[in-house]
Amino acid sequence: MGTSFCLVSTHDHVFTLGIEEEFQIIDPETRELRSHIQQILADGKMILKEHVKAEMHQSVVELGTEICTDTASARQQVIQLRSELAEIAGHEGLKIASAGTHPFSHWMDQLITADERYETIVKDMQQIARVNLIFGFLLRRSIVTILLVRLRRVNFC
Repeated sequence: MGTSFCLVSTHDHVFTLGIEEEFQIIDPETRELRSHIQQILADGKMILKEHVKAEMHQSVVELGTEICTDTASARQQVIQLRSELAEIAGHEGLKIASAGTHPFSHWMDQLITADERYETIVKDMQQIARVNLIFGFLLRRSIVTILLVRLRRVNFC
């Protein structure tokens, strides 16, 4: 009588999503873009932790959710993150806005964030990089396949 082990696998698919949003940092009186990412990050990192990031232009702030397993939790995180960001901006005398581009602030007036990656992009792409003053919304979806492996004892006669 011999003993053998067979691998039996079943597949289970888990759908996940994450959301990234780029917001404009706005002067509440003039409605112009303000290059004040450092002020936002100073308070934001304490409250928003890894969910808040600088972008190439200092007048842009990025928020990102955690990886979510459903749209309800993604929605809840987006609402919470936006509210916290608006509160942080308010403490600095600023507002945030969401739009594809700013209607009248000029790209030439926007400061570039001091970061090696952004410096390389501006060096390589020059004006194309500086002009690219856009604010996006990114939805990341993925399907994670989980393999459940069971060992099954099979007896042979």
